[in-house]
Amino acid sequence: MSDLAISAPQLECFSVIASPPRLVPGSAERDWMDFTNQHFAYRCTPLTMANTTGWELLNPTGFSASWTGLNGKNEIILRPDDPKAPMHHVSLGFGHGIITFHPGYLFRTAPGWMTWARGAPNRLKHGIQALDGLVETSWLPFTFTMNWKFTEPGTVYFAKDEPFCFITLVPSLPIESVQPVIRPLADEPQLEREYNIWLSERTKFNIGLAQGDPITLEQKWQKNYLVGKSPSGRTVADPDHRTKRSLNPPISPGQPDQRAALEVPTQLAAAFKSDRPVSAVVMRQAFPSFQAAYGAAPLEPTQPPSVDNFPTARSEQPAKPQPSKKQASGTGAKRGKVSKVPLSKKKPTKT
Repeated sequence: MSDLAISAPQLECFSVIASPPRLVPGSAERDWMDFTNQHFAYRCTPLTMANTTGWELLNPTGFSASWTGLNGKNEIILRPDDPKAPMHHVSLGFGHGIITFHPGYLFRTAPGWMTWARGAPNRLKHGIQALDGLVETSWLPFTFTMNWKFTEPGTVYFAKDEPFCFITLVPSLPIESVQPVIRPLADEPQLEREYNIWLSERTKFNIGLAQGDPITLEQKWQKNYLVGKSPSGRTVADPDHRTKRSLNPPISPGQPDQRAALEVPTQLAAAFKSDRPVSAVVMRQAFPSFQAAYGAAPLEPTQPPSVDNFPTARSEQPAKPQPSKKQASGTGAKRGKVSKVPLSKKKPTKT
C-alpha cells in the first residue's frame, strides 16, 4: 500500500465486557456555549462541527475523584455515587494524578485509518485534562485506555452519562507526505484581494457592533463562512461544505436500525407508538419500517379496523354521516370508547 492509498473508512466496535459504556454520536451542545450571550458561541460553525465529528463514550456511573498532589498510585480516592455500582471502567494504575478509563471495546478500523481518542472537543473540566491518543486500530488485537490527568490537587466529578472519551477517525499516512510551505500573501494576488475585502468588511462590522449600529446589530454576525462564500462572492466553498454534522449511531447485528424511522413522516410516529391497538396496527401495515424501528407491533384487535374506530387525518372536522357504512358496522355503539371521531353526534341507545 502506498502512502496515499487508503481504503474506505469503517469502524467496528467489539465489546469485550458484558455491558460496555454507551457509544453515541458526538453532541453539538456545551453548557458554557448555552450560557453565552444569545448563544453566540453556536454561531461558530467550526466549533460545533468539531463537537460532532466523532462518537462519545458515556460514563456509566457518576463518581468523584480526589487527588492529594503526590505521585503514588494510591493518592487518588474514588467515591461512586452508588457504593454498589461497579467501577470496572476506571482504574488508577499510573499514579502521577492520572485517572484511567477503559472504553470496553476493541476498535477496528480499515487499513490506512487510525482512531484519535481524546476528550470531547470544547468541553471544559476544571482541575483535570483529557490526554489525547492516536491509536493504530487497523491491526491492533487489544484495547486502549483513555486517560485524564489532574492539573492541580483537589476533587473533580464525572457525572453519569458524561462523555469520558471522544473517538474520531483520521488517515494514517497521507499527512506524512504534506509539505508545509510559507509564502507571502502577495504571491497570490487574487487571494490577497479577497482577504483585503474580507478584512475591510470585518473591520466595518466590528465598528458597527461597538457603536450600536441598528443594521449591524440586526445582522448579529457575518455569515460568510456559514454560507460558504467570500464577501465579494468570487470565492465559494466546494460541495463538501458542511455547517452541521450528524453521525450514524452504532448498530448491532440482529437489532433494528433506528434510522428506519426517518423514512416515515415524523408526525406519524406518535400514532404508531400509541397504546390504541387499532391505530398502531394500521400504522404498522401502512409503514413496515416503523416495525423495524420501534420493535414488535402491538396485538391486533379481535375485529378489523373500521371507519368507526380509526381517527381520520382531519379530526377537527366532523365526518359526514354515511348510513350504508354505519349499518354495515353495527357494533359502533359498543366500541364507543375506542372511537375518536364519531360519525354521528347521536348518543347510543341504552338497552
